[in-house]
Amino acid sequence: MLNLTSSRRRAIGRATFGLATFLVAAPLLAGCAPAVDDTGDGGAPEDGVSMGDTDVADDAESAPTRPFPHITSCEQVAGVIPFFVSGMTLFGESIAEDGVLCQWSAPDDGPFASVTVSAADDIPTQDVLAMQGKMLHLTATPIDDPRLAGVNGLGVRWTTDGAADSPGYSNVYVPGVSIELHDGRRDDSGSESYAPADDTTVAVALAVLTF
Repeated sequence: MLNLTSSRRRAIGRATFGLATFLVAAPLLAGCAPAVDDTGDGGAPEDGVSMGDTDVADDAESAPTRPFPHITSCEQVAGVIPFFVSGMTLFGESIAEDGVLCQWSAPDDGPFASVTVSAADDIPTQDVLAMQGKMLHLTATPIDDPRLAGVNGLGVRWTTDGAADSPGYSNVYVPGVSIELHDGRRDDSGSESYAPADDTTVAVALAVLTF
């Protein structure tokens, strides 16, 4: 159970969108994925989701589950992703055996960024992604990056209308681990969460998985 400790209440308010999506998505992905029928008999995917994730899920079944990253502090995380948190200071941190939440913010109520790492039973199937998108009113767009194949991973950009510059967040799923990223730096007020650029999402996820 992640508990956020923060000394900057305004920054927490700006990050509410990110925390809310995590709290909804984590139980769904951790608890529902094993029960989903991914044979395609259920009809066409909803909300334009076309991930080709049946192959990803099949690969994940034969791939070993990754041990949860050995993260002891958010300073440790920041040390391997300076390109993502440059100019920001840590204001929220929660470290547990199966969940990590780190949040950074720029001075003077500037932009924010967050990394959430959580244990996950399985890589989500196409049906689970469609269900999550419907619940959150977000559109899933696949992140096509060859680096993900090396970790049997699936990358997804979640946005309000499918456009890369629309509010949302991003996920990288590997067997046993989910990494969620929020980037508020593309809004002058820092009041909206956005998915980082796809290459940044993959780079951050791979850096975190090295622990």
